[in-house]
This record gives sequence, structure tokens and C-alpha cells, in this order.
Amino acid sequence: MKRYLYALLVAMVLTTTSCDKDNPTAFSFTNDYAEFTIQVNPTTTQGNIEMGTIEFDTDVQGLVSDNGVSIDNLNSVKIKAVTLTMIDSNSTPYTFDLTNKINAEIGNLSGTGLIEFAKKDPVPTGGLNTIDLDVSDVELLSYFKQSKFKFKLSGFTTAPIDHVFEVKIGLTVKFEGEVIK
Repeated sequence: MKRYLYALLVAMVLTTTSCDKDNPTAFSFTNDYAEFTIQVNPTTTQGNIEMGTIEFDTDVQGLVSDNGVSIDNLNSVKIKAVTLTMIDSNSTPYTFDLTNKINAEIGNLSGTGLIEFAKKDPVPTGGLNTIDLDVSDVELLSYFKQSKFKFKLSGFTTAPIDHVFEVKIGLTVKFEGEVIK
């Protein structure tokens, strides 16, 4: 019995010691990561519309180093919120009543395929100038580790668009990773 207790004690000490050396320290932070504007041009018909595609510069290395870690420590990047604000100084400004569906997609600069990560379908009515998209739980680490990526906003209009307006896009992003001690 004494040998059994001794063996159990040694096993517990070895397990505890080896776990301390390899135990990763997890981190997680959410950041109001970016705000940018796209210009929406007039259309002659209602229907599917590409509101705009932009190339977006990332500075994830700077952001994570400001939080005391390296980009190599990241193991997850997910967009948690997308807020759209319509900016229209026309005498008859548009609201989001102009659309009944909006999609947000992301992709590599060199690739042709984009993946949808947020949408609003249907878009609420009532003369709103600001809406929040419904965000999917999509892993976007590979896009944010690049120096640039594509962002596309598209949708479906309920009427033709007779003048230019802008949509301001705000992204809130959650970064997760671990630091090996």
C-alpha cells in the first residue's frame, strides 16, 4: 500500500510539473477594428446590386503587439459586429428602406471567390439610417494575417437609385490566441 501511495504521489508531481511547462496562456480581446466608407452609384433598375468592393489594409501585427503578443500567437479572428450607416446629403436622402437584403463578404486580393460572413435579410423598414448585420461564426484568421483583403457589400434594392450616396461600415473583431510560457 505504501508503494502504491508513493507511485501515485510521484505521478501527480510529474503530471503537474509537465503541465506547467506546456500550459498555454490564452488571450482574447475585442477591438473596434475598422471603419471605412464605400460609395454607392446610381442604377437604372431595382434588383441585385454590388454596393462596393474595396481593398482593406490590415494592421493586425501592430494591433496584437499593442496588446503584448505576436501575430503568430493568434489562432482565431472572427468579426463580431458589422454596423452600416447610410450617409446621404441629397435633398431626398435614402434610408435602408431602399434595400430588402444586404450581404457582406471577404476574400483574398488574388482570389476570385469571396465568402459571406454577415447579412441582413430582410432589412428592417422604418426609415433607418443605421443597421447592424447578422454576423456568422466564420473563422477569418487567414484573411487578417495578410496585409490586405477584399471587402464587398451587396444587396437587393427595392427601387432604382437616382443619386450617389455612401455607406459607412464599422467592424468589431474578436482576436483569440495563446502564448506558450
